[in-house]
Amino acid sequence: MHGRYILVALLLLAGALPAAAQSTSTQLTATTADAPAASSSSASETLRVLVAAPTTTGIRVDGVLDEADWDQVEPATDFIQFDPNEGEPASQRTEVRIVYGASAIYVGAMMYDDPEAIRRILSRRDESGGADQFLVGFDSYNDRKTAYLFGVTAAGVQFDALFSGNDDDDSWDAVWDSAVRITPEGWVAEMAIPYSQLRFSPGETSWGLEFQRQIRRNGEEAFWAPFTREQANAGIVQYFGRLEGLEGISPRRTMQATPYSLASANTYEHSDIPGTTDADFGGDVGADFKLGLTSSVTLDATVNPDFGQVEADPAQLNLSTFETFFEERRPFFLEGTQIFDFTYGSGDGALLYTRRVGGAAPIVGASKITGRLPSGLSFGVLGAATGDDFDPNRWYGAARVKQEFGNQNYVGGVITAFDYRPTTLEREDGVTGVRSLTGGADWDMRVGNGDGWKLEGSLAGSMRTLTDSDADDPTQEGYALYVGFDKVKGFFTPGSGFRVYSPGFEINDVGRFRQTNLIQGRLGANYLWNQGDPVGPFRRFETGGFADQNWRYEDGRYRGGSLNLFTGGQLRNFWWANLFVGLDGLGGFDVRETRGNGDFRNVRNGGFNVNINTDGRKRITGFTGFNLWFGEDGGRSRSGWLGANWNASDRIELSTSAQFGMNDNWTAWAANEGLVRTADGLFIGTNTDTPDAFTEEDLFRLDLDDVGADALLDGLTPYDDPLSITDATGYYVPVFGRRDTRTASITTRANVIFHPKLSLQLYGQLFAARGRYDDFQLLANPDELRDLDYPKRRDFSFQSLQANTVLRWEWRPGSTLFVVWTQSRNFGENDVVLLNGSDMPPSPFDVSTGRQLRNTFDVFPENVFLIKLNYLLMR
Repeated sequence: MHGRYILVALLLLAGALPAAAQSTSTQLTATTADAPAASSSSASETLRVLVAAPTTTGIRVDGVLDEADWDQVEPATDFIQFDPNEGEPASQRTEVRIVYGASAIYVGAMMYDDPEAIRRILSRRDESGGADQFLVGFDSYNDRKTAYLFGVTAAGVQFDALFSGNDDDDSWDAVWDSAVRITPEGWVAEMAIPYSQLRFSPGETSWGLEFQRQIRRNGEEAFWAPFTREQANAGIVQYFGRLEGLEGISPRRTMQATPYSLASANTYEHSDIPGTTDADFGGDVGADFKLGLTSSVTLDATVNPDFGQVEADPAQLNLSTFETFFEERRPFFLEGTQIFDFTYGSGDGALLYTRRVGGAAPIVGASKITGRLPSGLSFGVLGAATGDDFDPNRWYGAARVKQEFGNQNYVGGVITAFDYRPTTLEREDGVTGVRSLTGGADWDMRVGNGDGWKLEGSLAGSMRTLTDSDADDPTQEGYALYVGFDKVKGFFTPGSGFRVYSPGFEINDVGRFRQTNLIQGRLGANYLWNQGDPVGPFRRFETGGFADQNWRYEDGRYRGGSLNLFTGGQLRNFWWANLFVGLDGLGGFDVRETRGNGDFRNVRNGGFNVNINTDGRKRITGFTGFNLWFGEDGGRSRSGWLGANWNASDRIELSTSAQFGMNDNWTAWAANEGLVRTADGLFIGTNTDTPDAFTEEDLFRLDLDDVGADALLDGLTPYDDPLSITDATGYYVPVFGRRDTRTASITTRANVIFHPKLSLQLYGQLFAARGRYDDFQLLANPDELRDLDYPKRRDFSFQSLQANTVLRWEWRPGSTLFVVWTQSRNFGENDVVLLNGSDMPPSPFDVSTGRQLRNTFDVFPENVFLIKLNYLLMR
């Protein structure tokens, strides 16, 4: 099935889901709407209820609650602290009222306080910036699991998010109105939230409701419908109060189109005249669309999207066997995509990793359909096509369903698909096509007394085929299983997990996965001392630990284990201190270090790290920490970090951080090398390759006599494939060395907020890394390293500067002007040098880290200048 047909099938599936689920929604809606709040040892013994009233005169959102409508409803009051003194009344009085009209619901809140003490620090949207804030949450689905959150700071900055379980998605940006005003009695927040920004069923008269207020100078967080710290881990929406009195309101379908246009200029070093500047100029257009197919189902689409305003990924050194995964930063792939989450009990894997989309070629177009029905059925379908010059040759697709029931329970399923068809030029270079399909089911069940335990798991399978391949078996198949059983309520929360990943499980065309061929068991526990009340110098203090054991799936070979302990918490002065102690490589073998060329016995290692954070209530906050780690073979690591955040004024926020790392004498894989034994001696390839790839001109003789060569090769298995060199035997062996590395980075950010709708953001990261290998050895078998007079130098260095400046002006709701300047300077040296007695270039490791950082500014820069304007059309 071609990629486009896969996407069509996924879209048809999405269209069928609402119709199939709506036939049972009426009965289930009545059941969930009438469900009482949780009764288990709540901080409030009775369910809190606020009654709303219809507006008769209309509300003007200006931060002044002077309309007569506000006086006809009783306010929500008597907020209860969650922090710093759980269960005690809030230090300041708060009154909140709700009225509603034909197209929107209105919230009016009066936060009593000393006007001079109110924190009014400006920030960008969705960032509190250390300001006092007020938030309202609506469980308009009445499922006691998900909520829409809307908030404002005392400086008038809006923030909103979609909340599910205990996770919030602040990439969701609704279009709503708010106003804030400082008065002699405190500060006022007034909000108007259109029904088009919410999803609910017609005829609903009651929603779940929560209010939160934060007073930054006290570190105080208070809720109207309170819950305890013991209950918080189990999902706080189930403890919401109720909003009653909603009569005659109807959901509104969203219809939005946001076309954009941009102009850009790129400057870079001229390829033919080094040291001079070349440039490209261009422009582009595209559009985003949002359409409410029903009151609870939304279609989002993007055509020729551009994400030039998105911050660049930070530079880092990765010498592990695992791929580096970066956060998604592109708005289209952030908003509303939580439904596609499908993991395996850890952060190592996900069936959908949207950073794959657009990584190899520009995005031509993408769309997604997401929805949630009153029956508790959530679903999503996503499709995308990428390719150069509007000629797509990569198709991505995903479909997801989750059916929720009972208290915090769900079962779900997912399908992802990928189809890649190489271009004619790619086929001429030997590139083969790829077609992959993955699918799985997952579940989360709450069991035990008061639903205090969670039984979760997932089972997934994959099938990946190389099209146009000459391989005997071009299809790879595999599966992954995870089961976890954890306590989620209480002050002592033990847990356990078991996972199995077969060797053929391959999802990295659309998803992400670190390692397969694994069987793992884990045990862990966490304890919050004194039921979360102060103990000794700590306001809150916790201790925990976890351990794991690992085996290879194929043959059961033991892969070792680890033991980790942590302790710490918040001090009475609101500082934080934490200690982590760990042991790793406890027995067994590393089956990945040689990159598929044999096993290597683990080197036992252990150490600790310390983290300290200062009082987050202050205008100047800081953090620091250090890490010490040691290996049984003499390896040692030291790293440290230091940073500060400064609210220089109510409009300027500055932050900076520095990190450094020093690793010395670690036994580490350097390369897999081809060796050739002939009557003339033992040779190594001048290139790093398998021995069958060498001719006689590619060989360099090692300084070994026959006795030394025999000793080095004793017990090694000859290479299977025939060599092009006559009367010779080949070997393909892992080479290890003692590795030293140095890393350093300096990151600086500045936010200048002229107005809640107008901001300037500056970001810069300076990074340097270098490394060297000494004392080389050949891995003869998993337990034995033999000294090798290795004739190559594998030292390396890398340095970079990433800078990003973004002026953002939301000149009307949902419409934004971006002015962007991005600069990057990158330079690296990692050439393998053959030590053949001639003059050797200096080692890149010999350049100090300080000089590396300074030299980065001498690297020829690449600049991108961009102006982007988008305009929201909405009905």
